[in-house]
Amino acid sequence: MTIRASRQGEGPVKRAIRNAGWLLAGKGVGGIFSLVYLALAARSLGAEQFGVFALILSYGQAISNLAQFQSWQTLVRYGAVHEAAGDHDKLARVMRFTALLDLGAALAGAVLGVAGVYLVGAQFGWSDSEQTLAMLFSLSLLFGLRGTPTGILRLFDRFDLAAYAETVLPAMRLAGALVAWMTGASILGYLVAWSLAELVTTAAIWWASLREVSRRRTGRTANKGPRLRGVVHENPAIWKFAWATNITTSLSLVWKQFPVLAVGWALDSVAAGGLKIATQLAGALHKPTLALARSVYPELAKLAVTGPEEIRRVVSRASVAAGLAGMLALVIVAALGQFALQLVGGNAYLFVYSVLIVLTLAAAFELGGVAIEPALVALGRPGQVLMVRVIVAAIYVALLIWMVQAFGLIGAAWATVCSSVMLVACLYAAFRRAVDTPPSRTVVPDTTDRAS
Repeated sequence: MTIRASRQGEGPVKRAIRNAGWLLAGKGVGGIFSLVYLALAARSLGAEQFGVFALILSYGQAISNLAQFQSWQTLVRYGAVHEAAGDHDKLARVMRFTALLDLGAALAGAVLGVAGVYLVGAQFGWSDSEQTLAMLFSLSLLFGLRGTPTGILRLFDRFDLAAYAETVLPAMRLAGALVAWMTGASILGYLVAWSLAELVTTAAIWWASLREVSRRRTGRTANKGPRLRGVVHENPAIWKFAWATNITTSLSLVWKQFPVLAVGWALDSVAAGGLKIATQLAGALHKPTLALARSVYPELAKLAVTGPEEIRRVVSRASVAAGLAGMLALVIVAALGQFALQLVGGNAYLFVYSVLIVLTLAAAFELGGVAIEPALVALGRPGQVLMVRVIVAAIYVALLIWMVQAFGLIGAAWATVCSSVMLVACLYAAFRRAVDTPPSRTVVPDTTDRAS
């Protein structure tokens, strides 16, 4: 009770930082482990085979990103209202609704993953056996769709449990990569390690979330009203919100996986493998970005009912802190980037040092705008976020393809910088308009007046 009381006395920024700390604790360990198992794969497979592995990995993760519904945002956005009102029946129905979204996304992703291999496999120069590996790997990642249990833990402010569960993923990947390395396994061995890690992590986070639901007795409802059919009536515009946040997040794969795929298509697998390593190292900066965004969103969702001024204050403070962190990270990468590349991939990947610097610059820009997108979603403007991401993604794809063909690997990195600057600028403009105008009634449930 003492810990819970102290948590309730915290301000939104302090809670967000604390929760970000929990997320970073899990992702920090994961970041270190990811570099180790990536280094094992790069050194044991060789440049050519590692490039093929990187392309298959990026393809599978792209399919997973497209399929996942980001149902945790829907659960937090609408579940917060029912939890504040003490209506466990409605909250339980929202949980069932998001769980069905996850299941439907997995089925749709399975079809997309199989069809995609036959469409793009030959373009990457994959053999028949490599196409089969890519297809099976993309299917296995669909078992890692865990939006609903993640949303449950974040809704109940149990970022600590989420952090513990998330550490299972890199730990299992590292263990599998070590086994593959010691046995001299081929690409198949590393892909199996990745797949098993996803399955175990999904089981761990579901166990943690269901245990939390049971502890709070949220699952013990009086069964008032329909078990599921009443979700749409009880939660106005929930479908619109779910689709908008899903498509918005799916577009983020353009920044994560598409560059590696584009380089593999336009150049070769060795260049794609080099970009994968540089992206992984620059991605160390994305971990605090994601941690801050995910931790600040529940706080902004609760503040959305108090008016825009409080949200404006939280966004401003979070952006300044994140921007300073981004500048510091850029200096560190410039000083230690070559050493990091040599440590992870060996001398064979020193050619991507300049690419690493440019990608870190792009990540620093995104880190500066970390709180803007969750603020827009919390204000009931996911449609505006979607519109911005669609426009920027379309420009980015065209720019990326042209710059890779015109300037090679460094062109892909500068295309990412351009898109990051454009994304943050457009989101900020949308945020300024959102806080100066009344919230959208077509997205925000009327019942949020009761939230606190």
